Amino acid sequence: METASAMPANRREQAAWRREQIIDAAMSVFGDKGVDAASMKQVATAAGVTQGLLYHYFTGKESLVLAVIAERGLLPELRRLLSGSERRRAEVVLPEVLAGFARMIEARAPLMAMLWAGAMTNPRIRAGLQEIIDEGHQLLAEYLAGRVAAGELREHDTRTAVQMLLAPCVLGQVIGRPLDPESVTSVVLQGLAVDRDHACRSSDRSP
Repeated sequence: METASAMPANRREQAAWRREQIIDAAMSVFGDKGVDAASMKQVATAAGVTQGLLYHYFTGKESLVLAVIAERGLLPELRRLLSGSERRRAEVVLPEVLAGFARMIEARAPLMAMLWAGAMTNPRIRAGLQEIIDEGHQLLAEYLAGRVAAGELREHDTRTAVQMLLAPCVLGQVIGRPLDPESVTSVVLQGLAVDRDHACRSSDRSP
């Protein structure tokens, strides 16, 4: 389980620190017990807080699960990987993103499996998970659109391209045969790269 650093002195910072501590504890409990079997009491014990304090931060297990998905899932890592990458070439950025994505899935495989299982039985958790997935897809789609505008990639359906990039990584981790991020990127980009020779010929024919 990830552990928080020493409690800060400032009261507002203390509250934020305690919340992070609870989310870390919930990650561990959900990963060990499963979302359905885990109880708020178990989370409180793991976090070293009373149940009353736990409910001060989270209204129930559902809201705690949604916080884990939003703050300890793949989206924060994807934001980090894409931060400041708008002008970097796709052939460099995408392997980095896919490698980071695969590492996250591997490192948190039990937790991710439990969250998916919880999502199958709870519509609100499923909706929260889908919202996070959609936001992640949008971030990557916006990056690809930027590379189209920069002339590196041709016009394409960026949402479909995102699915083509991420799906093999997820499947590879699920079946225990991780794929090479550079190979996945290379295959996808072969269909998206601008044909420079064709572009030059078209430019030469322009009036």
